[in-house]
Amino acid sequence: MKTFPIIAILFLFAGASCADQIYTQNKQANKLYKNGDYNEALKLYDDMAVEAPNEPKIKMNKGSAHAQLGDLDKAEEAYNSAGAGLKDKRALADLYYNLGNIKYLQGEHLAAKQDQGASEKYKAALENYCKSLDLRPRDKDTKWNLQLANAKMKQMQNQQNQKNKDDKNKDNRQNKQNQKDQNNQDKNKDQNKDRNNKDQQKKDEQNKDNKQQDKNNDQQKQNAGNDQNKQQQQKPEPTPQQQKQEDMKKDEAKKLIELYSDDEHDLNKKPEKAGVIGERKGEKDW
Repeated sequence: MKTFPIIAILFLFAGASCADQIYTQNKQANKLYKNGDYNEALKLYDDMAVEAPNEPKIKMNKGSAHAQLGDLDKAEEAYNSAGAGLKDKRALADLYYNLGNIKYLQGEHLAAKQDQGASEKYKAALENYCKSLDLRPRDKDTKWNLQLANAKMKQMQNQQNQKNKDDKNKDNRQNKQNQKDQNNQDKNKDQNKDRNNKDQQKKDEQNKDNKQQDKNNDQQKQNAGNDQNKQQQQKPEPTPQQQKQEDMKKDEAKKLIELYSDDEHDLNKKPEKAGVIGERKGEKDW
């Protein structure tokens, strides 16, 4: 990209001595500028601006010095200030060219930070280059810079389109993944619900079986109790032999009662001889 041109000041002031001084200072400043001593050149341009504050060409040269020092905002301010008073067609062509360069460099700084605002800067540079070519159509440097700005604009636009496409694809992938995750969550939820239902059903069946078993046990206990009571209440019928024996016992008991009933009053008498009743005699020796 062509650098910022400076302008040789050729004008007449009301006082010839002042004009000679401004001309001499500008010549010295321009020489410093061309040698790369932009700080010293800027000091002389500032001094001249005090002597001739309304001279647009001094403002332009001052702007070029700021630009070479990297202070693009101050350079842009100086160029815009100079534009109101410029009438020279060539000087205006240089002004638009320089403004185009400022916008282009601002775009480069933003692009390095991946700031999409760079596209607007490249567009502004392109517009200023076009204005410069309207005034100076055959200037090769302006045409070259215009092509650079146009290429940067297309590059930024392509990058933005690609970014939008990538973002869209990323969003689509993310949406698909989210949908997949949601489906898996729903599936797991349904599986857990079915598992819980089966577990609950199994638990209910187990409880039902336990209750039925308890009921059966209670019924068995109750039946066993009833059987025992029934057995206790119902005595077995005696066999004929048992009945006969029972009758014999009754008869014997009856005879004994009859036997002793007549002597009942004698039972209370004292025995006449000791040892008569209940006394056991000794065994005889043989």
